[in-house]
Formats: sequence, structure tokens, C-alpha cells
Amino acid sequence: MSLKFLLKCVQFQRTFLEINKRLPSFAYSSTTAAIKSAESSDVTNFHNEKLQKYLETLREEFYKLRVQPTNDVQIHQRIGKLNKIVHNLEQYRAIKSNMVSAEDMAKEKDDDMLSLMKEENEVYSDLLKKAEAQIMIELLNFTDSDTCGSIIFEVNAGAGGQEAMLFANDLYEMYINYLENNGWDYDVLDHVTTDIGGLRNANVIINSREAFNNLRFEAGVHRVQRIPATEKAGRIHTSTVSVTVIPRPDDKEIQISEKDLKIETKRASGAGGQHVNTTDSAVRIVHLPTGLSVESQTERSQLKNREIGLKRLQAILIKRQYESTLATTQATRRAQQGNLNRNEKIRTYNFVQDRVTDHRISNGTTHNLREFLQGGEQLNEFISRIAIDHRKYVLAEVLTNWQEPKEKNSS
Repeated sequence: MSLKFLLKCVQFQRTFLEINKRLPSFAYSSTTAAIKSAESSDVTNFHNEKLQKYLETLREEFYKLRVQPTNDVQIHQRIGKLNKIVHNLEQYRAIKSNMVSAEDMAKEKDDDMLSLMKEENEVYSDLLKKAEAQIMIELLNFTDSDTCGSIIFEVNAGAGGQEAMLFANDLYEMYINYLENNGWDYDVLDHVTTDIGGLRNANVIINSREAFNNLRFEAGVHRVQRIPATEKAGRIHTSTVSVTVIPRPDDKEIQISEKDLKIETKRASGAGGQHVNTTDSAVRIVHLPTGLSVESQTERSQLKNREIGLKRLQAILIKRQYESTLATTQATRRAQQGNLNRNEKIRTYNFVQDRVTDHRISNGTTHNLREFLQGGEQLNEFISRIAIDHRKYVLAEVLTNWQEPKEKNSS
């Protein structure tokens, strides 16, 4: 065994350890699988020539911005986003530069040395795949820049009567579990139930940018197929539940003036213990400009009910503003809810076959439905895959419309 071979082994070991230490920890999880399963266009392939030119343009922009002193918050935010892409791109290129070329291997006469070269390239190839996947994740996140600090999340029973309401409650509990699993702050504004444990509708404000990035893809009609407990003939019933996601942009908070409100108090009614019918804790708020009215009597404190009522009123006004905006562009709230017909759906929950099928993604079927409804990893995997599909679509549009900057003529 030659000294040259031993030195090469030592050099390779040091290089591998250094690169692997710098490369971000990256497991081939559901996110990685999502990228592979979301191939929608050649232009979003990592090795596509146009995508590579786009990456190089982003790299050049990053280094130019970094050396220019500025107090502009938006520029600093862009530098931060670009940094994640460029950092991984530089690591990718460093790994690639360490690979032995086919020409060098063809010239090598030492069999041991040639074997080591091949082994090196295999290791570096695995590292390149990890780096490629990480770059694509950062690029997809960078391209899809839609964001807002909080959302209004609604669950509404649709076609199917009591069965639809029972399933609406199942979905509501699934999403509440999902929120709690992710540690997101939320506030339940409305939760209208039925006597048999069903849910007519629920309205939740979720304060998290991550919530918007994930839950916006849950908007639409969810279809359930199962045999109701009251069905004696064993027939499968089909019902629907709609989910609506309304963003609350940071710069478009609706201000409600006190002079536009008519606030009435009364004694709470219904089940609720000793405080019911003993104090004027219930609150009814009327928004005079629109005629909208809301009521709240869930709390013992009149001040707390007033606070909840104002939040409900603001949520309704935001919803109206959002729907109005969509109506003047390309969609309406109906695009999310459809008309609640049984034939319209984004996802089907089939209890008889113990499966959940998302109709927007390939291979979008999973089993163990009860586990899925716990709002854990199975739901998170579906959401991740749909998010990746959406972001790849956005990236494809960006690259299709993107023009490579023309080089400036040197004077």
C-alpha cells in the first residue's frame, strides 16, 4: 500500500468530517419525501439550467446587499432569507469541488487509489443529495413569501344533518389537537354545539405565522363516509364539513370605534350554574354601520363577555373584508367552501375502509383513520406534502416569468 494512498485516505477523512459537520442535520423525513413526490415541472428540478442561474443571481444579490450599510428592515429581512439559500449553496459547491473527476480516475493507475476515489465519490454523492434537498427547501420557503401573523379558522357542518355535525366536532377536535401539538396560541370565539355532541360551527383565532403557512391548505370541503350509529340497515352515509381559513394581515387590522357600537347587557340564560340569571353578565353588541350583532354569555364577567363579543365582531368584519377582496380578484369564499355538496371535496374520510384520502396529491391515501383524527404526525405529513406542492407551483411560476439579468457593458 503506497504512501500516496495513505495520505489520500487521511485527507478524505478530514474533508468528510468537516463538511458533514457544517452541513445542516437533515433526515429524509416526510418533508424530503414531499419534495420528491411534488415534481410538477422540469423548471423546478434542481439541475435545471434556469434554476441554477436563478440561484446564482440570488447568491450575487446576497453578497451585494451584505456589504451595503442600511437600516432598512425589509432589506435586512431579505438578507436573512437569502443567507439560508446561499449558505447551503456554498456548501453544495464545496462538496462538489471535492469530487474526483472522471478524467482523473481514468488517469489513475494505482488500483487501491482508484478504489478510494470511487468510494469518495459515493460518499460525496450522498452529501450532495442532502445539500440539494436542503437548498430546495430553503428556496421554496423563500419563493412563497405569503405570510400573516394570525388567522381566523372556521369549521362548519355542511350537508348531512346530524351526521355532518358529529363529524364537524371530530374535525374540530383534530385541529385543536394539532394546534396544541404545535404550541400555537389560539382563542375560541364561537363554538355552537348540538344536544347529541355535534358541532354546528366553530370560530377560532390562531396567533401564529406558522399556522397560516400550514393551515391555509386545509381550507375546503372535507367529506366523511361512515355508517351512523342510528343506521339499522348498515347503509353508508356521506356528509360534508367545510373549513375556512381567513388571513388577518398585520397591516390590515380593523379598528372599531366606540361610537359605532350599541352595547346591551342582560342576564345569561341556559345551563351554566349559579351565576346564570343572577347577574347581567351577558353582552349583546350591535355594529351600527353594518347592522351586525353578536352576543356573548359564556363568561361570568361582563367585561370578559364584552371582550369576547368585540373579538367576534372584529372577526366577522375581517371576514367580510376578506371576502370582498377575493370577490374583486379571482375567487370568493365559495372557492374554499364550495356549495357543500357531497361530490365536492379536498379530502375524504372513509370509516368503513379505515382510510383518509387527500384528492390534491398523488399517493394521498393513508390508513388508521382514528390515529389521523388525533391531529398528529399523519395530519402533519399531509399538510407538509400539500405545502410543498403549492410552493413548487409558485416556484415554477416565478422561474417561468424570471428573466436573467443582462450583463452591464464595461466602459
